[in-house]
Amino acid sequence: MTTPTVPQDIYLRHEREWQMLRQAIAEKKPANDEKQAMENLAPRRKTPLTEQHQ
Repeated sequence: MTTPTVPQDIYLRHEREWQMLRQAIAEKKPANDEKQAMENLAPRRKTPLTEQHQ
């Protein structure tokens, strides 16, 4: 069974759209907002990694 692929023109169009979106987001938000957002997305672990949950 073969894996279906996306035609190159569609792939490149979507890549350009994503790049424009990334640029717009980067221009809109200062670096501090991005750092704060990343902290909100990935909260710190409260338990050490060595502990096993049972």
